[in-house]
Amino acid sequence: MRICYFIQNHLGPAQAARLIRTIRRSRPESFILVGHDPFAGHGSAAEIGRALDVEVLAAREPARRGYLSLLYPYFDAVEWLAARGIAYDWIVYLSAQDYPTQPLERLETFLEASGQDGFLRAWKAFDPVNPWGRPRQGVRRYDYQYLEAPRWLAPALRLLRWSNGFQSQVHFHLVYGPRVGVRRRPAPWNGLTCYAGTQWTTLRRECAELVVERVRSSPDLMRWFARTICPDEAVVQTLLLNSGRFQLGNDDLRYADFAGSRNGRPRTLTVADVPLLTGGAFYFARKFDPLQDAAVLDRLDEHIG
Repeated sequence: MRICYFIQNHLGPAQAARLIRTIRRSRPESFILVGHDPFAGHGSAAEIGRALDVEVLAAREPARRGYLSLLYPYFDAVEWLAARGIAYDWIVYLSAQDYPTQPLERLETFLEASGQDGFLRAWKAFDPVNPWGRPRQGVRRYDYQYLEAPRWLAPALRLLRWSNGFQSQVHFHLVYGPRVGVRRRPAPWNGLTCYAGTQWTTLRRECAELVVERVRSSPDLMRWFARTICPDEAVVQTLLLNSGRFQLGNDDLRYADFAGSRNGRPRTLTVADVPLLTGGAFYFARKFDPLQDAAVLDRLDEHIG
């Protein structure tokens, strides 16, 4: 088995370099590819590539939270791997703020024995009972078409947001920048079930390539997703689960703590979390910040060997 670790990065090279060193030390036969956002102000893709000594793909546009641009680097990576004939069996999609919590050999053993074609978190987006804990969250994310509003309109939209609770035709959204959504018909589902989940996945090559093929061959659906909220947490789930072709485990094999989060950002993990991180049934965790607590990565290095 050969795993490709695709690491999406918008920071400087330091944190990604440590993650790459750990992967190489543990599984030197793995292939590592980095997708870098040069618009974030931390250097060009060429500069990051020289610093990390890996292949680096430049993002085609700024990666924005809550937008489809967060997934473009992944789609580009799968196509880049195929075009260059890179051999791999699984692709593990990571953030540069991820880190292993178990020896990577255990991950390979688990994947080989699992009988699954992929692992990703997924649920029906429009079900009122969902992990978001908000009955209409999926409807408001994926059943409306949003337009960006100028930043200077944000205070006015904040005042109008109270109307979200008693009418369903227009939705005012401010978490990822000011946006106004209109509930339009017909939605382009055409018998598809809309699924949501988390962005980070572990997929067999066949799954990843099918996702990209469906993305390229479904322009109407992708135009719809491009004007929704957080399509990065729904596109892969919707395309894969509706295909009916694969056995998919409903688990992203990662740990993140969103308790109390109001903006979709997980808590930064510290050395106090190490017993939890090393004792759980997952193989990566996020997010880490060495400037805040580097000792947690040192302790994880000791554990994974």
